[in-house]
Amino acid sequence: MSDTAFDCVACGACCFSRNPRYLVLLPEDRERDLPRDSLIVDGERSFVDFSCGHCVHLQLDLTAGQAICAVYDNRPEACRAFRAGSFECGKAIRANGILGEKVREVRVA
Repeated sequence: MSDTAFDCVACGACCFSRNPRYLVLLPEDRERDLPRDSLIVDGERSFVDFSCGHCVHLQLDLTAGQAICAVYDNRPEACRAFRAGSFECGKAIRANGILGEKVREVRVA
C-alpha cells in the first residue's frame, strides 16, 4: 500500500468503530487538552467516545466527503502512531471503507 497516495481527510476509515470504547487513552495522553465530555471514564481508564459509530472528535463534511479531526494538535497517542498506508490503515479501509463514500451511503439511506 505504500505506493499509493493517501488522503486521510477524505478517508477517515481509522476513525470508525462500533465499539464505544475503541480508543483507550495512554499515560502519554494525560497532559493532552481533550474535551472532558468527549471521554468515557471507567475507573482508572479513559476512552475516547465512539458511541456514535466514529470518534466523537471527527467532524464530517458530507458535501465535501471530508473528515477533519477537531483535536488534531492534541490527538491521542494511538492516533499519532497510526500511519497512512500502514498494514493497520489497510485493515481499517477494508473494514470501514473510504469515509466519504461510506458516510454518504449511511446518512442518505
